[in-house]
Order: sequence, then structure tokens, then C-alpha cells
Amino acid sequence: MERKQHEKGQALILIALAAVGLFAFAALAIDGSRLYSDKRHAQNAADTAAMAAALAHGRGSNLSDVSTTAIQRALSNGYDDNGATNDVTVTVTDSPSGVCPANTDGKDIKVDIVSTIDTTFGRVLGRQTVTTAVTATSRTCASFEGPPFDGNAIIALAPSGIGFDAHGNTSVNVTGGGILSNSATSPSVWCGGSASVVAPSISSVGTPNVSGCYTGGSTTPIPQIPPSIYSSLFPRQPVCDGNATLSGGQYQPEPGKDGSQVTLGSGDADFAPGLYCIMNTTVGPYHGQLTGTEVTFYVPSPSFELKFNGAGNSFTATAPTSGEYAGVLFYLRPVFDASGNLVNSQALDIRGNGNTDIVGSIIAPSADVTMYANSGNRAINSQIIAYQVDNQGGATVSISYDPNANYILRLPVILTMLE
Repeated sequence: MERKQHEKGQALILIALAAVGLFAFAALAIDGSRLYSDKRHAQNAADTAAMAAALAHGRGSNLSDVSTTAIQRALSNGYDDNGATNDVTVTVTDSPSGVCPANTDGKDIKVDIVSTIDTTFGRVLGRQTVTTAVTATSRTCASFEGPPFDGNAIIALAPSGIGFDAHGNTSVNVTGGGILSNSATSPSVWCGGSASVVAPSISSVGTPNVSGCYTGGSTTPIPQIPPSIYSSLFPRQPVCDGNATLSGGQYQPEPGKDGSQVTLGSGDADFAPGLYCIMNTTVGPYHGQLTGTEVTFYVPSPSFELKFNGAGNSFTATAPTSGEYAGVLFYLRPVFDASGNLVNSQALDIRGNGNTDIVGSIIAPSADVTMYANSGNRAINSQIIAYQVDNQGGATVSISYDPNANYILRLPVILTMLE
């Protein structure tokens, strides 16, 4: 008699194997979603902690208080710096050189949060806990109020070539601030022939060649200033939506407008206080007398050229003493290429103004500024910011820079989330 084998019990094995698979899928779905939710919450907590710490630094808190602020903000979101299931670490370091404008104090604040949560279905698979780790980094650059470019009187922004050049028989006498050349070429500052240069200091990226002709203070090597930094140091460019009117022999600005347009001819031009947009592409040699009190001249043309002829008081003007453009006398639009690099496409010649009164900054980052020697004894009270500065002639070019009468840079606290 044949006996049949029973298959009872085999289903239990299949059910057990299926249960393991079901628990694995359940762990993936439930514990995985809990892990994702916790990581997202931890990342938000790290982000807010890093930004809160950056804001604290921007408001003047010391480094200990900055770290405390980050930890307290993380704690308010459920993460303790020494908790049983999570940990918060705050690291404050100096920002890399050159990333904050005007050499302001910069701090990079990194917040790391490690969080551990208990599993549910994952325990069946032997996984009791899962851990997430997130990072957030913020940067704060402190506010700044003062003269741009460390208070130097003459600034040449050209990245290569000779930034500051004195030649012929000229004597360049600079007081109130030094000379800065952003050129990495050697020489970056040069004086030749019978020229002489007197200045409190020379700061340059490349090596200056001023042996035998420079008298004054130190020659100091500096890192090159990138366009991303110095472009933030220039004033706002006006819209030029108004039109200047000539009344009683004097140009008047259009009230309520952001710059009044005017086109210079060859004759005298006198300006009432205000902001004027010179719409010419080329002026000069200018044979008239350009005069004005409490005025700012802005040039929107990327290829502007102005040459004074040097006779008498051809340029006598003073910058505003209040308002947005306080201390700004001449402002030529900065020109950048598609890569963000400064373009040299303008020219400004100030020639032989022996009795000239010029008070206020000349901001011409894309221009070659040529200064021909004065025949008189009056100094130009200006901070000159140019692409290149060239000094020529047979007498003395005198720059007597007073920061209080020139452009003052005002930068707010800058907060940035890096990652």
C-alpha cells in the first residue's frame, strides 16, 4: 500500500520568508520616510542656525556669542549640542582674503548636526537606529563706512601693465593718501626720465620700479583685488531720466529726476548744484571753462573721452557735501566684459590747470586718466580711481586728498548662505 507524503509546514517557510520581505519593504517605506523627514528638518535647523549666527556677527557679537546663538537656534528646533540622540557642532573661521568688500571683517560659520532616530520595522532586520548628518555654512561681511581702497589717493585698477606712470620732467606730489596699483605686472608702478614722485606709500601687486625717483614711505606688496570686490565699491549709476535747462547762463537740474542730461559744447558751461549726466561721447580738447559748485558729473558712455586744453581755469568744480553722491565730482560708467573683467575704453585728460580748484573724487575705473603738470601751486583735492594713471609735463602735479571732502563708501552687513 503506497503512502502519500504530507506537504504541511512548507507554507510556513514561505510565509516566514515573505514576512521578512514585507518587513524590509515596510522598513524602507516607514523608517526611510522618517529618516528623510528628520534629515530635512535637521537641514532646516542647520540653515537657520548658521544664518542666525551670521546675523549675530554682523550686529557686532563676539565669537563666543556667535557660536552660542547658533546652538540656541538649533536647540529651539529640537537639536542639542550635547543631546542623547543628536549633536550640534559650530565652527567659526575667518573668511578667505578678498571675499569681503573693502577688507571688512568676514567670518564663515559652519553648523554640523548629527541626528540619530530609533527604527520601527528596521529592528526586525537588526537595525536599531539610523543616523543623518547635515551641514550648513554661512558667511557674514561686516558693515563699512569710510574711504574706499584703504584711503589711497590714487588707485589704478588695471590688472596688468603699468598702473601708475610718471615720466618727463613732472613732479608728482601726493598727500593725504598713497598710491595703489592693482597690476600684477612688474613694474606695476614706474617713474622715468627726470620725473619724481612724493607720496606717503606705494601699494602694488607687481613690483614697482621707482628707485631714485620715489620719496616718501613704504612700498608694500598686496594681493590683487578681483573685479567682484572692487565693483561693489563704486557708487550707484543714475538713470539719467531728466533734462538740464540753461537759465541765466547756468545749467539747472530737472527737479525730482535721477540725473539731468546735458551735452557739452566748446564754450563755457556753469552748473548749479545737482547731478548731471554728460551725454557726449567725445569732448575736446575742451576750450571753455567747466565750473560748478555742489555738482556731480556722471558719464554713461562706455567710450567717453574728455580732454581739457589746460588754459586758465578750464575746470573748477566742487562735489556735493551731502546726499547720495556726496564727495563724488566726476563719475565715468565702469565698463565690464562678458567675463566680468574691467575694460579700458575711456579717457580723461586733466591738463595744466594752474589755478584749478577741483574738490571731490574722480571715479573713472575704465579710463586712462592723464594728469599734465600744474603750472601753479593749487592742489587737486581728489581721490582718483582709474584704470591707469599717467602723469606728464614739466611742473608739479599736486594731489592733496582729504577723505572728508571726497567719496565715502557705506556698505551694509552682507549675509550669504554658502551651502
